[in-house]
Amino acid sequence: MVVLFVVFSFVPTFYELYNRNKLPEIRAFELVHNFPTDYNFYLSRIRQGLEGRLTVVERYTSEPHRGSFIHVFYSLLGWIGKFSRVPVERVDAIYHAARLVFSIVLLWVTSEFVRKSFGGGGVWTLIAFLLALTASTWPKLLAFDNNGFVPLSLATFASWRFGGFMPWWSLMDSLQRITFIPHLLVGQALIVFLITALWDEATMKKADNWLFLGLLAFILGLVFPPGLLFIGVVAVVMIGMQLLLVGVRTISQATTYIGPRGLVVAMGAPALLYLSLMTSIYPWKRLVEFDIINPLPFDYGEYFLAVGYVLPFGLIGLIIALWNREKYLYPAVAWIIAWLALLGIFNFVPAQSPLRFSEMLPHVPLGILTAYLFYSVWKRRVSLVISHLSFVIPTMFIIVGLGVMYSSWLWQRDFIDHKMRATYPLVPTGSYVLYPMRDFMDAIRFVGGSTPGDSVILSDTTAGNYIPAYSGRTVYVGHANTVRAEEKVAIVRGFFSGVMSPEEARVFLTRERIGEIYYGPQEREIANIGDLRTPYPFLTQEYKNTFVTVYKIQ
Repeated sequence: MVVLFVVFSFVPTFYELYNRNKLPEIRAFELVHNFPTDYNFYLSRIRQGLEGRLTVVERYTSEPHRGSFIHVFYSLLGWIGKFSRVPVERVDAIYHAARLVFSIVLLWVTSEFVRKSFGGGGVWTLIAFLLALTASTWPKLLAFDNNGFVPLSLATFASWRFGGFMPWWSLMDSLQRITFIPHLLVGQALIVFLITALWDEATMKKADNWLFLGLLAFILGLVFPPGLLFIGVVAVVMIGMQLLLVGVRTISQATTYIGPRGLVVAMGAPALLYLSLMTSIYPWKRLVEFDIINPLPFDYGEYFLAVGYVLPFGLIGLIIALWNREKYLYPAVAWIIAWLALLGIFNFVPAQSPLRFSEMLPHVPLGILTAYLFYSVWKRRVSLVISHLSFVIPTMFIIVGLGVMYSSWLWQRDFIDHKMRATYPLVPTGSYVLYPMRDFMDAIRFVGGSTPGDSVILSDTTAGNYIPAYSGRTVYVGHANTVRAEEKVAIVRGFFSGVMSPEEARVFLTRERIGEIYYGPQEREIANIGDLRTPYPFLTQEYKNTFVTVYKIQ
């Protein structure tokens, strides 16, 4: 079943690969996942591992700096690809292979967590797993045809699909989240495993396990820092539940219970300390600055509607589990309490949006507790009708959840079809998503093959986003993580529009250590200049095709 759902989540990817030959002749195929700018950002990290770097540098900013272990997970993926002899031009294959492998791991540990929560197998364990897997937004039934949405009163010949709340946040999509971003899949798998292990008394009695779990906590802190913070809060809630609900009679018993769990979390803490130190200096400080300058939108009402039907039913199940002192469900209860607590606390912390804690898999414990609610009604056998309803209702939830997943596939298919037909603008930028031109990519590969490894390339934001991923070179600006990105974009557009004098331009290029200039469709639209050598005669032409020219500074 795990493999079946992973394959289902990959269907849009298979569809895009299968139809790659339908692209217009001038377009180059690329298997972008989720969002183009961040996708290229992750590829740039993997490429550094493929090229043999032990630490990660920020290729999206030109300021000299030392490497760090921030995002080292993607660098390690690159090293795995290096040992597997993956060619550097197939860096994307490593990313998608990681999605496949880690999604299977995540669903497997999730199935084990569900099994332990219900104390074994059986039909209700299966229902709990399927509820956790298919849990989605409260659905909206939409009528849709080739011209777009139509009123329900006129929807006789339309296709019916499910929509929902917060569709702009991909993680809320029950189909997409199964094979989502690699580091998030790893972080979520570690969260599930650590919650399972921290509650298990047999596991925590062995000192050797403490060291192993502490190592996993440290890895979680490096790969997905909010996940380690979440585990710390879950551990605190677990300890409180053990002391108050399960019962600890002596100080010695309390110490025996608290000590190992506190040690595991403490062993992971250096990862957060390292992150805190590194993000106090540039360029890594930009990671924090960007979240403060551009906070992720978050509306509690919309978010809770997006969590879906498992939220109210799961919370009722939580109350019943506490009332009945169902010890096997306490990890799920602690999970939900920690999630709600962090959603509330981080409403007052400007450095981090509460939306980040939507990534803590709340649908898993909520799905389990929803199943427990109906199971507790079913086993009472109050009446035949109620017993049947207690089985039918969660089954209907699962069917609707599968319908939402299928609708997600249809929406994604339409997006791919429109993307393949898109012709404007010439290059993807902003909210315009389309495949890049062959000439655009050929020029980027030329830059990678003909310039020194320490070259800094000047371009506008689209080429600047692609160059580190596909040529391994540093750019002056190209991503939100660029230091002083807003200021640099204005400077770049001033340069390409020709407002700088030749002397000012040369001083600027020399000061920023810029060696080559990428002059493609986006840059040409800004400049409206046929040849950059006209305003800047000190440039020489290194490469030219129909749409792109690469200049070198004399």
